[in-house]
Amino acid sequence: MKRAIAVVVFCILLVACGDVAGAPQASLDHHIYLPLIWKQQPPMALPDWPRPADDNGLGIHFLAQPHYSEEELDFQIARMVSLRMKWALVIYGDEIQLRKAAIKFRDAGITVVWRRMARPFKPIYDLDRDVQILQEVGMPPYMQLYNEPSLPAEWGEREIDQELFLNNLLKAAAQVYNAGGYVGLQFVDERWLVAALQEMKARGGEAIFGRMFFVPHPYGLNHPPSYTEDCNAVLGFLCFAEVFEQEIGFVPPMIAGEGGWKYRASDDSRFSIVDDQLHAQYHRELFEWFRTGLLSNGESLPDYLFAFCPWLLSDKMDDSAWYDSFAGDRILTIEAVRSIPPFVRKFSWD
Repeated sequence: MKRAIAVVVFCILLVACGDVAGAPQASLDHHIYLPLIWKQQPPMALPDWPRPADDNGLGIHFLAQPHYSEEELDFQIARMVSLRMKWALVIYGDEIQLRKAAIKFRDAGITVVWRRMARPFKPIYDLDRDVQILQEVGMPPYMQLYNEPSLPAEWGEREIDQELFLNNLLKAAAQVYNAGGYVGLQFVDERWLVAALQEMKARGGEAIFGRMFFVPHPYGLNHPPSYTEDCNAVLGFLCFAEVFEQEIGFVPPMIAGEGGWKYRASDDSRFSIVDDQLHAQYHRELFEWFRTGLLSNGESLPDYLFAFCPWLLSDKMDDSAWYDSFAGDRILTIEAVRSIPPFVRKFSWD
């Protein structure tokens, strides 16, 4: 009898976890999975969140690849320092890359949102170890979990499976939260954000909300900084703020991990192509939000928008990279950002 019970329990575990080769994936519609365990971590108000010394909200998406040498780290971080940037979105491949990069960014005074390279159909393991590494070297454990999961490009030849992704996301979030890290959500589709927040509630994860941040990707296409006709704008993060207000009653910290304007963007025929001059003009206006305290639409800069990290610092194959691309450096943009007077961003509680 005991053996029969053990076999039944083992089968339930296979179905619940859905990570064993050949095991069927858990169905979130019918909630056939093991309950997740959430340790009690103290919730954080906006002033509690760690930020860099002399924070100015200026940042950039670091590199597109998850592996880099010591020399490249030094070289690229020096560029960020010359631009007086205090934030970065950094992709990493493993704990070796994480530790190496974290120490160098720490020494440069740059706060980082870390994203382990992972596809939405694959579980992420050992995130608690990654949080521990960041804590050991004295870096805030801002951890973005997955990236743009609603887009076909992230799924390769697989069909998009929101249920599979949500199961992977919740297990990854539990690892980060329970280890004392900060759970970073990333979506480009508001409906997927709603689904994730509702699934957290359904699986007893409301405690995450007090230690959760959001990584919007507010690309401006070729729309000017003040554009508000739809969410395809650098002000597009406001659309996601409305979702958070509706679903959990407040807006968590936001750190834009991609966004800004891609070079030569021409998506909307009503507006000019983003040439070098507009690329520079628009990005300077964007960063001026943090100095003046005003958004381009005339509204006050919200406290929850901690930083903006446009795409992309350096890449030989991406003409939107500020440095090293086949289209040349964005020299006017670099000069425009360097010309912004040094400042420290002010919050309502300062």
